[in-house]
Amino acid sequence: MPRMNLGLPYNHCSLASGCRVGFQSPNLLRCGACQVVKYCGKPHQKVDRPRHKVQSEEAKLRAEPGEDTGGENPFDTAVGQFWYFRSTRPYMPVRFDLMSAILNVRTGEAVQAALDHALDMIRLCRGDNQDVRSYVPALHLHLGTDQQACDFIKLYAVVPDEHYTWNDTSLPFLDLHDQDALEPVFEKTHYHDVSFAVALTLIKIRLMQDLDSLHAFVLRNPDVVSQEKYLDLINQLRAQILQLYKKVNEDNPHFWSGVLNPNLYAYDVPSIYTLGSREEAVLIFGSRGIRGRKPNPPYGISEVL
Repeated sequence: MPRMNLGLPYNHCSLASGCRVGFQSPNLLRCGACQVVKYCGKPHQKVDRPRHKVQSEEAKLRAEPGEDTGGENPFDTAVGQFWYFRSTRPYMPVRFDLMSAILNVRTGEAVQAALDHALDMIRLCRGDNQDVRSYVPALHLHLGTDQQACDFIKLYAVVPDEHYTWNDTSLPFLDLHDQDALEPVFEKTHYHDVSFAVALTLIKIRLMQDLDSLHAFVLRNPDVVSQEKYLDLINQLRAQILQLYKKVNEDNPHFWSGVLNPNLYAYDVPSIYTLGSREEAVLIFGSRGIRGRKPNPPYGISEVL
């Protein structure tokens, strides 16, 4: 049977988003690593490299498990400990690079894909040596899944102590759901990340804006909720937002100026940073997904504070 009748593409450019030029072309470049995937040229090979490299690393791990994992498929037997074993560790930075590349695509599908990769990397490596968790709350916010963002933040806020054994897969993990987004701000947590505090601030601002939009309804329907309780809730949220705002400003005084003026850090791409530095603010604002998908983030921070 002719190959094309099998319903499989043959001799085509493997760019994931599709390539019309490189279909049934006799002049394709073959990937030097896997010797299977082909591209119409260097530009498409470069664009597709993060995705294809993850596929190659995963296929290699499944086909040739390391001796340190007992020769078993690590995706079945080493889940939660991928940084612990030498044979599985190289897979994690490759997967991280893919997530970072996806975040350069400004679409809802790309955000969802990046979030899926982030959560799966944390599942494979509970200790999260690459700090993937810093990206998760903001990605949830972009998708409108604020409750899941709140649950994720709460999980790391209530880690029992600094001696918690992250690679012990018998312990519960990512198991908090439907947490109260209106609860008071934790004064101290065993794990602290300024990007978590930023995300929680934005969640509470959204909540307050939602409640504020119900003001006219509350006035017309005092039997549903009393005006006094409603105003108390608004005031509590405003106090929590101010508390978080100050906390973020103490951790990094450069961050909020980027929210109020999105163009401030628009063209900065730092590779390294120190805690509290301008470079850290740029990374949180841009690479970690806080930057809105529109020119002006719809968080209303200037109106609230």
